[in-house]
Amino acid sequence: MNYDYIIVGAGSAGCVVGARLSQDPACQVALLEAGGEDSAAALHQPNQWPLLLDGAVDWGYTTALQTGYNLRNIQYQRGKVLGGTSSINAMIYIRGDARDYDHWRDLGNPGWGWQDVLPYFLKSEDQQHGASAFHGAGGPLTVSDLMAPHHISSAFVDAAVAAGHARTVDFNAGTPAGAGLYQVTMRNGERCSTAKAFLQPARKRSNLHTITHARVLRVVMEGDRATGVDYFDGMQVVRIHATREVILSAGAIDSPKLLMLSGIGDPAQLESHGVTVRVALSGVGANLCDHPGSSLVLPLKEAGQALPASNLVEAGLYMKSANMNDGFAADLQFFVTPFAPAQAGAVGKSKMMAISVQTCRPKSRGQVSLRSANPIDAPLIDPRYMTHPYDLALQIEGLRAARDITAQEPLKSLIAAELAPGAHALDDASLEHHIRATSGCIWHPVGTCRMGNGEDAVVDAQLRVRGVRSLRVVDASVMPQITSGNTNAPTIMIAEKAADMILS
Repeated sequence: MNYDYIIVGAGSAGCVVGARLSQDPACQVALLEAGGEDSAAALHQPNQWPLLLDGAVDWGYTTALQTGYNLRNIQYQRGKVLGGTSSINAMIYIRGDARDYDHWRDLGNPGWGWQDVLPYFLKSEDQQHGASAFHGAGGPLTVSDLMAPHHISSAFVDAAVAAGHARTVDFNAGTPAGAGLYQVTMRNGERCSTAKAFLQPARKRSNLHTITHARVLRVVMEGDRATGVDYFDGMQVVRIHATREVILSAGAIDSPKLLMLSGIGDPAQLESHGVTVRVALSGVGANLCDHPGSSLVLPLKEAGQALPASNLVEAGLYMKSANMNDGFAADLQFFVTPFAPAQAGAVGKSKMMAISVQTCRPKSRGQVSLRSANPIDAPLIDPRYMTHPYDLALQIEGLRAARDITAQEPLKSLIAAELAPGAHALDDASLEHHIRATSGCIWHPVGTCRMGNGEDAVVDAQLRVRGVRSLRVVDASVMPQITSGNTNAPTIMIAEKAADMILS
């Protein structure tokens, strides 16, 4: 079977690319997804997302033992369904800091500065409050306020202001700072994934061929050109051909895995698994970066219940470190969950809340590598959390700031006590012990097919894989540095920009 374009992965990026490329009726586009249809009711009811993790719509990945986390494995949820991780995430819409993108540009990626990418954020967006200098209206992706935020969320914002932080009504104008309620990718109280926003309308087109339950095994190469892919449909291996391009949108874990299985990567690693080296690219799988997450856990005086349209993580804060002066608006991001653990909020009442802290631009770097040459084997994922002292210092500062906010009204009178790390954990050593023993991640992996110049770059500024013709990577793996916040909105932006590049 021949197509003009083959897109591997119908997730946050792939649904966007498939929808945009198929707007050209002369193009035949194949969009392959390892998972199935996004038909389960829990995928659409926002407060159910914690119940989706480690289920049928999740890859079920786990990290290697993390030395920075007391040799613990961390669950590493990634969506395996139409919409990918945009179908199982907490739906927070965050672009990050304008300087994130200017930094990408300055690393040797012309066309990726803030003023270059802002039009693509606007292109996607259907902002509840209408169009403005920083927001779009009429795009496929609905971005809205929470319908009925819990009073704990509002109390956190007021308490943060009482603690000296600014109040914000828009985290997405390029300089995120202060406390406020998050906006979310929801439409009429339901999740608005990229499957719903972009793919569902596009599937009416006869030139877009969506193939579910298609486990891609490798990219097919003829010399230095990508000509197609092999995929397993549950019964047999099927080969399809691309006359123009193969586009990997399998995410920051599986896109590098597919490159390596196809002979594109670090020669020593490929040869150790018996994979024939076609293109030597040492950066494939390297530069893995993810946001760490550390939490205060606080019993409440009264139990609360999440409404169906709650994303469970309703309020937040962007805070500048007292020790940093690098031009960024903030160094720490906070997430407030009025219902902890989140699974309790998904199924009934909860009598605890959590305030989670993440370092905006962590310096710890890890790697994705092959477990074996068998495409069905899960990759080895080693983010190396908390192995850089910068990350630890900021997490400690963030926990102290969160604790300071809980001492302010109106939040103080709603809290019974501090369960973890506990009132006894006052010095840095105690907070470090808590972080290493209990922290996890915020599920924002990026960087494993880094865009840029130099020996460790995998794709160029046009997202073309170096040394290979007709092969691009379009997903969060191409980010040369992680953005200062949730990565779903930036990934959608990358896909919008990439589609323009491809069509031009």
